[in-house]
Amino acid sequence: MSIPKQDIKDIVEKITAFDKMYQIMRIVDPIRKKVLLDQGDNNFIEKEEVCHGFWEKNTICENCISTRAYNEDDTFIKLEYKDNRVFMITAVPIKAGETKVVVELLKDVTKSMILEEEGLRGNIELKYLLDQANLAAVTDELTKIYNKRYIIERLPVDLLTNHLNNEPLSIIMGDLDHFKNVNDTYGHNAGDYVLREFALLLKNNIREDSGWVARFGGEEFLVCLPTTDLEEALKIAERIRTAVKENNFVYKEHTIKLTSSFGVYTVEGGNIKVYEDVIEVADKNLYKAKQSGRDRVIG
Repeated sequence: MSIPKQDIKDIVEKITAFDKMYQIMRIVDPIRKKVLLDQGDNNFIEKEEVCHGFWEKNTICENCISTRAYNEDDTFIKLEYKDNRVFMITAVPIKAGETKVVVELLKDVTKSMILEEEGLRGNIELKYLLDQANLAAVTDELTKIYNKRYIIERLPVDLLTNHLNNEPLSIIMGDLDHFKNVNDTYGHNAGDYVLREFALLLKNNIREDSGWVARFGGEEFLVCLPTTDLEEALKIAERIRTAVKENNFVYKEHTIKLTSSFGVYTVEGGNIKVYEDVIEVADKNLYKAKQSGRDRVIG
């Protein structure tokens, strides 16, 4: 990322004004998940380290506060845990010329937090509570898979990663055919049950290490498949479609039979797309599947 020297100077001056308030200050590119500057550097240089490395994680944070600050162009605060210490992180989006970056201000608040040791039984449970809180922020309450916020935060990262690695990435958009009839005939509780089962079918038909599933909204779901070409993505979508058609959704005394439709889109390796465009094309293919008779896959 290239940023004009004057913009660099302005950002550094703004950061150093807070050096008495925060133990760690750094500038990150939340899309590339890279640290660009920390308080130990005299010059603004791009560093070969991932931003989540500080937290000793080998994967990106599920509730990335800097990605949220970047996407929503607002300041956000959250708590994170490392080495038996609790840090308060303030993420502030800042414009640098034509580029936007995020300043992360980290403060150790372990001593200032009031924690009942008997209630939490030590640091391990505190870490668990923070992890659960971060996971809850990107989890759909009904289906227990990822939510739309996770899509907005994670999909741009996966698209950039596959672009840099010159690998394809496929998106499957899917929903249940005539789902409104379920709510109208059996009630909304039955509809909620069917959505939970549909989410489970989606998860069970992809490998956990090869992709992720999220609820886009209503009965519409998104499957992201990094390093997956169009041919393989179509096979996966067809497998899911067959699984839904053969499944019995048993709710109380009712056995509900349903079909589903899917739109598939693949970003070829080396191409770079914004996530909104990728979702739009996959959604248009889903619409074509609906218009051409439902219970089918179009890519």
